[in-house]
Amino acid sequence: MQKNAAKYKRLPSRYHSLMNHQLLAALLALGIVAPGLAQDRPKVGETITTESGLVYKFTQLGKGPQPQPGDLMIIHGIGTLTDGKEFWNTRTEGAPYEYTLGVDSVIKGFSEGMGHVREGDRIIITMKPELGYGARERTGIPANSTLIFDYEILAVKPLSFAKLMREAIAAGTVDEAIAKAKATPNLKDYYVSASSIQAAANVANRKEPGTNERVLALGLTLLPEAYQLHQTLGRLQATRGDKPAAIKSYEAALKLNPKKTPAEIRDFEATTTALAAIR
Repeated sequence: MQKNAAKYKRLPSRYHSLMNHQLLAALLALGIVAPGLAQDRPKVGETITTESGLVYKFTQLGKGPQPQPGDLMIIHGIGTLTDGKEFWNTRTEGAPYEYTLGVDSVIKGFSEGMGHVREGDRIIITMKPELGYGARERTGIPANSTLIFDYEILAVKPLSFAKLMREAIAAGTVDEAIAKAKATPNLKDYYVSASSIQAAANVANRKEPGTNERVLALGLTLLPEAYQLHQTLGRLQATRGDKPAAIKSYEAALKLNPKKTPAEIRDFEATTTALAAIR
């Protein structure tokens, strides 16, 4: 036994490296190890440039899970131009951005960048125009702009209402999806928010026009005090001419809106105007 041990100790280090790579390749092939976890992570402050030209560096390394396709990510973000002019800031808005990895349509640089992060990370990503909006102009963003984003990954949610509904709607009718959600025994363990319910309602409406109100109604059983859902429901009801229902929904939205963040204040003003228009 000791002879064998001695022989093993004298094996060149390249053999150990080869064995590790072979084991890692096998685990990747079996889907046991996620690609992003298979490599050593960069150090805080280390600048990385990918093959596409995306440049990123971590300012904080988290220890949470790495998002997998279909997982919902909750993100704070600040977007600036190269001259420092800010065009987007979820922190001042008080409204984190929710993104479903590999599902939501986003600019190339964001999609690529999110493949390098895990929960708790804070990362600065620089995107050349081809990875951002290219020749398209956006509010506050001139055509052919290089964009700099500061993202903090607040949470990764493998279980979410949005994912449950999206997959159920893809597999059947909207009513079947609603029934499945209601019958889910551990639904309380699923992450749910006003924006994710609105996203699910949009998915439903794309498949079966007019069914978004039913998904919003389901959402209100989960988040009855989410003013955003009452506001969206009121807008839909007003559009189809149900004035009494729209007034009731708008009034509920105004009552529940805390009016603390810039986004909430804008919503309150918009709802007040909409309510006055149908009275």
